[in-house]
Amino acid sequence: MQNSRLTFVSFTVKWCPYSRRLQDSFYEASELYKQKYPDRKTIWGNVKCEEQKELEEKYKIYKYPTLKVFFFGYLMTEYRGSRSAEELMEYVERMENTANLVKLNEVESLTQWQMHVVPQKGTLILWFPRGSPPFELILKAIALIHDRLTVVVPIATNLLEHEEHKLWFSLDGEHVQTFDGSITNFEEIAEWIKQKSLGMVRELTFENMEEFAEDGTPMLILLRKKDDNDSETNFKINPFMTDGSILKAVLRHYNKEIDDLPFLIIDQFVHSYLSPWNGDEIFANGNIKKVNQFYLKPVEILSLQFVADLFNEAHHRKYHKKLDDLMKKITDEIEKIEKESELEEKTTKDPGTVGKQESVFKQLKPAKTRYSFAKEEL
Repeated sequence: MQNSRLTFVSFTVKWCPYSRRLQDSFYEASELYKQKYPDRKTIWGNVKCEEQKELEEKYKIYKYPTLKVFFFGYLMTEYRGSRSAEELMEYVERMENTANLVKLNEVESLTQWQMHVVPQKGTLILWFPRGSPPFELILKAIALIHDRLTVVVPIATNLLEHEEHKLWFSLDGEHVQTFDGSITNFEEIAEWIKQKSLGMVRELTFENMEEFAEDGTPMLILLRKKDDNDSETNFKINPFMTDGSILKAVLRHYNKEIDDLPFLIIDQFVHSYLSPWNGDEIFANGNIKKVNQFYLKPVEILSLQFVADLFNEAHHRKYHKKLDDLMKKITDEIEKIEKESELEEKTTKDPGTVGKQESVFKQLKPAKTRYSFAKEEL
């Protein structure tokens, strides 16, 4: 796998009908691919999870079938699209093309890298001659987390003959950090890029939310209006920004409307917590605000209390205190009603009339105010 640019693996079990159905289209797609590209080293693999429990646990396979993509032996992503042979083959074709994975923003001079800075994304400046061994190796490492980075490279005609070759990373579009490791060590490069981009604020969509939810890491989510491009704040713990209009069920859950956006929540997949701030209060000093210091992580929260309360269980305790208070209120009310009922029974109870109740059937007797068998016309 380490010698193959791309490995496409299905994780299946015999007893699952969906696994059996996938196998037919998966093998068909692999044969079609080999016929079309006989010289490519792409691997199409299958793991029989009943026999390979170690691999099942290593790659956290919780459902069958699961399809995962590996890039030079490194896990890149999970495939969640159509399972037809045609779609599977087209997907692998797209993934084989690095240009489809990593958009390269070209500049003539290193001084121009800030032209391509994108809010909420880290910027990686790959200042090596295009096509050189270090350039291609670093590009492979970038491909592993291609969706989190803006990549700036020199134009193809600039061979950097009189310039120092650099690999830079910037969080804020102003300050840079330099890679000081070995430019021939893929693992070292990949780990450095991964660490620098950990926790980058990402857009939460229907296409990717299943993957993040499956990861199980608590999520800090800012629901905002579709045209709100000014909420470029920085968070911690799997931070996301999402168009609130596509998650209307979440708005309803919190009794919110579109006009109430933005608002901030932490979702723990057990409980969900709403921040105490509304609208612009979210971004005020002392709550959450932009990070300008280059040495901080892109998702750093300057006032950590809201997020810290998740880990010190304060949110959890408050949540259960509300439930406990509500249950106590209900219990107290029931006890009050029971006591009042007992008191009323004691004060109104008459030994001579015990067992004597008003008849309910007398309401069925003929009456002048309604049709009944007593009416002459009947």
